[in-house]
Amino acid sequence: MFLCSITVNITISDRTLTVSNYNIKTDKYSSSFRAVVLSDLHNKEYGKENIRLIQKVKEQKPDIIFTLGDFVTKFDPNKSTSLKLYKELTKICRVYSVPGNHETHRSYSEFVKLKEEIRATGVTLLINQAEKVKINGDCIVVGGLRNYPYFEYLAPDYDCPEKDLLESVVARQKDNFVILLNHHPEYLYWGLHGNKVDLMLCGHTHGGIIRLPYIGGLIAPNQGILSGREILPVFTKGLYKKDGTTMIITGGLGNEVPLPRYFNPPEISVIDIN
Repeated sequence: MFLCSITVNITISDRTLTVSNYNIKTDKYSSSFRAVVLSDLHNKEYGKENIRLIQKVKEQKPDIIFTLGDFVTKFDPNKSTSLKLYKELTKICRVYSVPGNHETHRSYSEFVKLKEEIRATGVTLLINQAEKVKINGDCIVVGGLRNYPYFEYLAPDYDCPEKDLLESVVARQKDNFVILLNHHPEYLYWGLHGNKVDLMLCGHTHGGIIRLPYIGGLIAPNQGILSGREILPVFTKGLYKKDGTTMIITGGLGNEVPLPRYFNPPEISVIDIN
């Protein structure tokens, strides 16, 4: 019975799309808007050409969609699954995206080609860039970080686009609500260095892969035992606050590690900014 329960849970956690809702209040935005956040697809399909996922996103009636990288898998040559999904998402509303480690950890020529292919779908791919975006009559600032190398922030003799982006974005913060897209949640303590943004959106952790009641996620790259610091990961899924910045980590849609998701179904995050 116990093994049967585990098997059922793993099956549900692997195939059932869930929606997590968040409400963020701010006095920097005069109206309201809804954002859908997707991450870590890893070429997975929910129905033929992701029809179930696309329909689920449409049901949320988003004003804007943010995708946070790892829609492909590094050693898998398949790119058509993610590119077709990107194209369908742009038919719903504007899509802003950043790359994850599975996009950037390729050869230079492969990454250049992939960037061109993503942008050809109509997606706005932000790599150490920021744009002012008008939604429902008011403006926000959306910035997007390339995922590595963070260590350059502490080396003033190096050109550091991540540092330049953060400082330029923060300079606008007194007037606009600032959203920072970044694949890795560890950046909250690795790289902000006092550059407070209003909302940071992240993926990468797959929700901790295996989640246990009252404990949370057990596995996240660059965190927990894998980092040599904490026993358990600090950031796996959900809402966190640090030094005036709110961070939301979406649990992701797919999996590329040889471990099943447990008590951790694929997730679409929906954020209402009021």
